[in-house]
Amino acid sequence: MLETYIPWLLLVSGALGCVLGVNRTLKRRENESKLLQVISFLFGAILLTAPVAMIIQGGKGSEVSGVSILLMLLLGICLMSRALKKLPMAFIIAAVMGTGLFWLFSYFKQFSFAGDLPTQTIALAIAALLLVVFGISFFVEKTIDIFLGLLSLGIVVFILSGAAFLQGLLTGLHITEHQGLLNLLGG
Repeated sequence: MLETYIPWLLLVSGALGCVLGVNRTLKRRENESKLLQVISFLFGAILLTAPVAMIIQGGKGSEVSGVSILLMLLLGICLMSRALKKLPMAFIIAAVMGTGLFWLFSYFKQFSFAGDLPTQTIALAIAALLLVVFGISFFVEKTIDIFLGLLSLGIVVFILSGAAFLQGLLTGLHITEHQGLLNLLGG
């Protein structure tokens, strides 16, 4: 059932992404439309969850091409990239791991392990491990932020949105078969 709406979802989200791409290209980051940012985040979330919903449905609808799914995923990430870039992943990972390790430590505190090391030594080792995890997470986060920054550029959003719009138009109006752009390009 959901598969029948995929071309129209691509068409609408592609048009939205084109408008957002132009807005990001022409305006400074602080002057961008907040409404467009919120709507694009919501459409990005829909685009990222639609393939999962199609799998859960078990493919009972019409056939959807890999190009459509790839464009949905890429455009979804592009539309959400500014918001995703703001998440402090390193703090979240270190906090979750720290909570887990200290919970584990408190749970096993009554047992004898590691040759009866003093509690302060174990706590210090956990803190050092968390510092290492935070450093690695911070490095990974910066790398991901660079990637998300590139995907959030107005021209990139505009190009991917244009491709998604064309894919939705071609498949939704049955101009081409379900492959859309691939059929048009002869692939």
